[in-house]
Amino acid sequence: MPALRREPISSGGTGPRRVLILSADVGEGHAAAARALAQQIEASPEETEVTVIDGLAAMGRVLRQVVQDGYRVQLRFLPWSYSLVYWLLERVPPVRWLTRWQLRLFGARPLARRIAEYDPDVIVSTYPAVTVVLARLRRTGAVRCPTVATITDLTGLFFWAQPGIDMHLVMYGESMPSVERIAGAGSARLVRPLISAEFLEPRCPLEARRALGLPTEGRMVVVSGGGWGVGDVEGAVRELCRVPEVSSIVCLAGRNEQLHERLSTTFAKEASVHVYGFTDAMPQLLAAADALVHSTGGVTCLEAKATGTPVVSYGLPVGHARLNTRAMADLELLRLANDTGELRAHVQASFAEHGVARGEDPSLRGGGSPERFDEQSPVAARTGGVAVAPSAELPRTGPAHVHPEEHPHAVDVVLRAPRRVNPIPLWRLRLAAFCVQLVVLLGVGMWTMSTDEVSAVAAAILHVHTLAQVRTDRPDVGVIVRAPADDVVRVASALAAQGIHASFADDGVHAPATIVALRALGDELLPEIPTGSSLLRWVRTSGALRAQARALGLHHRFYFVTPRGGRTGGLTVGQLVLASSAGATPVSGALRLSARGPLPQRPTRAGDVLVVGADGSGFSVRGVERLVTWLRADGLSAEPLAALTRSR
Repeated sequence: MPALRREPISSGGTGPRRVLILSADVGEGHAAAARALAQQIEASPEETEVTVIDGLAAMGRVLRQVVQDGYRVQLRFLPWSYSLVYWLLERVPPVRWLTRWQLRLFGARPLARRIAEYDPDVIVSTYPAVTVVLARLRRTGAVRCPTVATITDLTGLFFWAQPGIDMHLVMYGESMPSVERIAGAGSARLVRPLISAEFLEPRCPLEARRALGLPTEGRMVVVSGGGWGVGDVEGAVRELCRVPEVSSIVCLAGRNEQLHERLSTTFAKEASVHVYGFTDAMPQLLAAADALVHSTGGVTCLEAKATGTPVVSYGLPVGHARLNTRAMADLELLRLANDTGELRAHVQASFAEHGVARGEDPSLRGGGSPERFDEQSPVAARTGGVAVAPSAELPRTGPAHVHPEEHPHAVDVVLRAPRRVNPIPLWRLRLAAFCVQLVVLLGVGMWTMSTDEVSAVAAAILHVHTLAQVRTDRPDVGVIVRAPADDVVRVASALAAQGIHASFADDGVHAPATIVALRALGDELLPEIPTGSSLLRWVRTSGALRAQARALGLHHRFYFVTPRGGRTGGLTVGQLVLASSAGATPVSGALRLSARGPLPQRPTRAGDVLVVGADGSGFSVRGVERLVTWLRADGLSAEPLAALTRSR
């Protein structure tokens, strides 16, 4: 991965300082913050070169399509799914870790290559997903210059703030503790809101309306669905059309062409409704408006506050938009409407608030013209008696609600970004990579040895063939009865009384008395792998089989009964391997029956091995007798497995 070997920025450096801003076309807020910062840097008296690129696109086509297109589809068509994804990211750490890992896996190398093309002195990210990858590049040493990330939200900072970022530019003081808890003490600076300078210019609301071709009488409301035109924009416009004092509604559909077309058709006969697509006239629109109804929050709310326009949040109660707007409502930075009834009430309350702020005659708050203002008001005094938006009065933020004018501009922090992050030493990165690979290898190996899903493949590779049938010229069938250890002798005695002899398996529990009793009856015991649910049960396979073989006096090569189920009789790969190393051949049987169940549906042939499960009850004993009688009717004789194998 290429490394950027720029020295840290210092005020005494020579040549222009190169600033690379990484944004993303995911909504308009991230791009607006990038443009505002670029404007500040270009207007700086210091010699600088600033470049803005799409950081999400630089991370590769796959990530861009998944993040950008997936996010757009979710917000427009499946907003509930975005709430679910956001809840998982916020509340379930493994999901959050996996998402970060995937972003770094797919995006780190492409982003590092793209950054290397510009050889910057400082890098700024305005989009959280890009911040995650940039932080990783900084911590691993692939990026050596200082890194900065902007944070325009109040809540949900688990991606906005990253330990690998040298400095975070925070717009709300309430976010500072959360950022420093994630990224470390001294990792955040409270700066003035990152908005375009156009929003700070004094503007006359009436002149702004005239320039936009909108009525100067009555109230004006801007309804915005953000850059992508999401949320219940249509519902908001319908409700505001019923408010008598509203003379004009400017509806912003953003880049959502389908929404623009639908709104234009739906409200074609409403003279007060004006439908816009994506527009650069937001400073004029907000200066002219008496209220902004916005669905997504973020930078647009900062822009509205800069122009003194009251904000009502409505239309998209999902994911981070829901949490962020609730937090802003708690701080009284906006009004939050949960339905159209609350929307109407909040908008009308905003009219009254806005009229007082502009020095409007209180007698006209019911819907008259906003052309009369108090000439002694602070707003009018600054503009020679002409009412303008109180652009200098930005929202008060911070733990002590310090006026934003006391905070530095973002450009001042960016151009003097400290080198706070110490890259992780190379040996630690290699050790971590080795440990991860080792854990993965052990995990995969453990799963492979503990499962019977691929044991058939392992059996083919090891050339292990489970015994199901014995070639013989005699009409014999091998019968293995699997019974509880405490009932083996009793079952064998009952069968011997009927002249029936078989092999027995007792889950690998061979008491010496049981071995002696079965030999006296002319029967035999077979080794069997003990059953169990432990993940590492296969580890005991070799030792258990060898111990049983010694107790039964068996030689190096012997047979054992496999567990129940599976294509290889329920053997896991580990059991198969260790049993083979112990010289044991698995017996799965041509048929596996229950003594309490029906007789076989297909004919039994000479040499077949039948494994019969008996629970030790008298009914199961009679079931074995019934099976032997059925075999004898076909001219077959039931024998222990040892007798069958000797008749090859």
